[in-house]
Amino acid sequence: MQKRARQWADLPHVHSRLESFGIPRPDVRLLLSVFTQEVISGLLEDSVEQEKFDVKRFALTPNELNLGLRLDQVLTQLFYSWASDPERQKYLGESVSQSTLKQISYLYSTADLSYPADLYPRARSMRRKVIMHVGPTNSGKTHMALRALAAAKTGVYSGPLRLLAHEIWDRLNKGQIVPLGMDPDADSEPDSTTNMDIIEETVSRPTVRKEGKAKYARECNLRTGEEFRIVSEDAGLVSCTVEMTSYNIPVEVAVVDEIQMLADPDRGSAWTAAVLGVPAEELHLCGEDVAVPIVRALLKDTDDELFINRYERLTPLTVQDESLEGDFSRVQKGDCLVAFSRSGIFALKRKVEESTGLCCAVAYGRLPPEIRAEQAALFNDPHSGYDVMVGSDAIGMGLNLKIKRIIFETLHKFDGTVERPLSVSQIKQIAGRAGRYGLHGEPGGFVTTLHAHELPMLHSAVSRQPDPITFAGISPTLEWAESVLQALPSDASHRTLMEVAPYVANVRPPCRAFVPSKVEERSRFVETHLKDMKLYEKLLIDGSPMSWLDGAAVEFAARLCQMYNDTIRVGILDALQIGPYMKTLEKVEDMMSGARSYAGAPFQALLVLEGLHKSLVLYLWLSYRPPVAFHQSEDA
Repeated sequence: MQKRARQWADLPHVHSRLESFGIPRPDVRLLLSVFTQEVISGLLEDSVEQEKFDVKRFALTPNELNLGLRLDQVLTQLFYSWASDPERQKYLGESVSQSTLKQISYLYSTADLSYPADLYPRARSMRRKVIMHVGPTNSGKTHMALRALAAAKTGVYSGPLRLLAHEIWDRLNKGQIVPLGMDPDADSEPDSTTNMDIIEETVSRPTVRKEGKAKYARECNLRTGEEFRIVSEDAGLVSCTVEMTSYNIPVEVAVVDEIQMLADPDRGSAWTAAVLGVPAEELHLCGEDVAVPIVRALLKDTDDELFINRYERLTPLTVQDESLEGDFSRVQKGDCLVAFSRSGIFALKRKVEESTGLCCAVAYGRLPPEIRAEQAALFNDPHSGYDVMVGSDAIGMGLNLKIKRIIFETLHKFDGTVERPLSVSQIKQIAGRAGRYGLHGEPGGFVTTLHAHELPMLHSAVSRQPDPITFAGISPTLEWAESVLQALPSDASHRTLMEVAPYVANVRPPCRAFVPSKVEERSRFVETHLKDMKLYEKLLIDGSPMSWLDGAAVEFAARLCQMYNDTIRVGILDALQIGPYMKTLEKVEDMMSGARSYAGAPFQALLVLEGLHKSLVLYLWLSYRPPVAFHQSEDA
């Protein structure tokens, strides 16, 4: 890092950012000059200075050292720690104005995020029993946790997807999950259609049943970003997406699924908040083993007990000795081909159908969850005529697929800038979907590649331990943002506010604050369309499920904001009158009814309809925030 400091200090965007944080331009140059000289002279190697600045939090992996963004963040954080040090300020005051030094210290202290556990007083008032259920895909790791939830008087399930939250809600209300401590009835039929990672028993007394029974039923409400379902005001259980988790209502049991997602740059902070903040007597965390060290580190700032239950895969996973060598005629019934772009998925679908005569179902991220579930059902039904699945990495979570063999089209994925190899965790999670336990007595699953040159990489990945998780994401609260805004210049932009946490805040390992994805697009939208709104409203829209790179979706969101500003009440049908959505929908409906043929490109129509769905989801999401304003949720 010492070698890079001088080069970093000369970068124009570094100067611009520090100015946007409130440091006058002449002082930026002087402070950076003194700072880099100290770094080059061994600031990071002195044991006293290492302890003072907690240098361990600035450690970089070799890969991160090559990524300018992370190095930029670390050096800026170190700069603020250094410039806020009272001893440094004594001699810096000889060259820099006191007002500048006070502003630096004020922003640094206000932005502090070093003890995120303290943000959750309800959870800190109790000593929780934290139980981790960890293992690979198809190990049944969520099984006992869900049975414990079904047995609790009060509890919550928090998962990554609306589909999973909906399934848990449905099964608890129907009595399909046998509560822990109750004996399952004899001769009931096990359920092999679940999307959960459970043990699909073939014994005569299954604990996850195909048919519900009243004595096992539990009243459970549903709460996701786009849907609230109140079964009873007195219901003791709630099933929700992780972002909708409550931190104010104590419960007996909480289950947090896919805990390894706490390292996700976009959504990870919600899992970190759940680990630290859910006020549950018994907190069950389900996911991959790689999350154990991070959870253990997070809990050091709590008084909680940690127990770890490890699970092994229930059926073998075999990497085949041969690839398909690019020959699509070798695709068989029960295969699932994996690609990482929408166009690539449809290209594979076409090639497979042309080469084999087999029909392909499809599943990918932008496809509405309900459609993905329908496609999964078609693939799973041996009589549907859809014998092959073609999907993205969306198949790795939340879809129950009876896959015999996974075939990777490629082991590389475009990350928005360049093509990068998939991580070991990504490969193993996707590959692990093959050969689900308890399905048709299959001996296990198989995995291979489309092309021979990538098969050695697949063999290596499946045999290795997953890549370790090195951090847990955290996000600032509204209260934090309000305070930080007071410490910034009065004309500070939304982007400047969003950059304070990752570039200034004191964040201790294992936590990390991220620059929000699409920060440029988000900030431009806020500055253009939300200029006169309150900070709460700006942060609400900034954190909404919006397609920031979809021009039509952004225009639709802009209309919603304009209507909200003008009239407060926002009608969904009025908002849809402008733009391509309704015209395309009408054309497709006419085509499906046989009234006329569709004149445009079908693929383009699909893109528009996907955008329409995302826009309707945005409206539904907003309807649960200011419900009086976005009042037509039923029409949406």
